[in-house]
Amino acid sequence: MILWALLPMLSFLALLLVEKKLPGRSIESAYTSADWVMNLSGFFMQGVVVPLLGYLLATGVYPRLLPNFHGCLPLGFIGAFALNLVFIDFLYYLQHRAFHQIPWLWKMHAPHHHSKTVNVWATSRNSILTNLLFVYMLINPVLGYLCNVPEGFFAGAMVTAALDLFRHANTRLTIPFLREFMLMPPDHHRHHDAEKPFANYGANFLLWDKLFGTFDTRNELPTSYAVPNPPPLPTQLLYPWRS
Repeated sequence: MILWALLPMLSFLALLLVEKKLPGRSIESAYTSADWVMNLSGFFMQGVVVPLLGYLLATGVYPRLLPNFHGCLPLGFIGAFALNLVFIDFLYYLQHRAFHQIPWLWKMHAPHHHSKTVNVWATSRNSILTNLLFVYMLINPVLGYLCNVPEGFFAGAMVTAALDLFRHANTRLTIPFLREFMLMPPDHHRHHDAEKPFANYGANFLLWDKLFGTFDTRNELPTSYAVPNPPPLPTQLLYPWRS
């Protein structure tokens, strides 16, 4: 369990090195102090607050609300792992697409696309509230509680977190075999294209984008990333409490 928990951190450190050795773009726009506040607050929310809240829900709240349902999904380790890696990924695709296509949801997600560049530091950049609304917070704790081997579900969550960092990395690196069915960094960079941010919504797998016609087949990286006219830092960080 501890080794799985370390996977995102180890991936983050490895990808920092990859970005230096195999950069996707040789020149990146410098982050401002506001960008660093957004990036680091996102890491704190996704790396500390969301896991802690999820743990408290799965161990303190759901046992009281759903005492008879603990471990009711007899999936075993592999089944629970796949439930997270595949099913949660499908739910994320639907939610992520909604964040882009429904105007009031887009306002909550837009700070992620105001980043001047895409690299591992921008992975969790979002408004504070948005970090609490992803399926990883709303769905993962209850499904983990229902699985008879929650360690498998947890392992899938850690792999997804590592892949989240990987697809945001500033690199053209692809893995030939996995390239056929999983998102690689160039695929997700095209999702951040300032001129066409309405494609490649998936997190782990290409399947959902290809199935629903939202996959961008271009091979080149975007020429620009940031959605224009970003609001001030307090608005990005605190929307909709401050808009």
